[in-house]
Amino acid sequence: MGHGPKATNPLRRRFHRPRWRPEHWVSWRPNGLGLQKPNHYKEMLTTVAENRGQLRYATRILTQGVCDGCALGVAGLHDWTIDGIHLCTTRLNLLKVNTMGAMADDALADVAALRTRSPAQLRELGRLAHPMLRRRGEPGFTRISWDQAMALAADRVRAALPDRFGIFTTSRGITNEVYY
Repeated sequence: MGHGPKATNPLRRRFHRPRWRPEHWVSWRPNGLGLQKPNHYKEMLTTVAENRGQLRYATRILTQGVCDGCALGVAGLHDWTIDGIHLCTTRLNLLKVNTMGAMADDALADVAALRTRSPAQLRELGRLAHPMLRRRGEPGFTRISWDQAMALAADRVRAALPDRFGIFTTSRGITNEVYY
């Protein structure tokens, strides 16, 4: 062992805090305050790979659509809050959900089998393209027409008491605040 207080005191070495070294800093701005977000190249490449079967449609969503994952007022690749291109990871991650194909009509025929799947596996079944209904006692859902679905919903709304009725809608089933 060496000599002196630094060499003989293992706690000093263990809890030693490194000095500030500006030569190791990327910027004088803490956490990049005032700078635009980093470019998410890895996420962009992953998004291209995930949507390779629907690249034209995915490009249209990104360049002409809105971001359904945030509240920055995104229209196309720009928003009303940040100058420059808006391409956040939330938007990139949701793109696959927006471009996926429709699930097979019989994918929801057995609810017991669906209960064994993880949320990710359920999402991979595809998007719901038609109204589906599960009646009491049936093992799963069956496809119904849009007219049947609208009539059923209207009947339930009319039957509800005014002080016991509310509607909550969102594109992903959770509030915007949950994302952040």
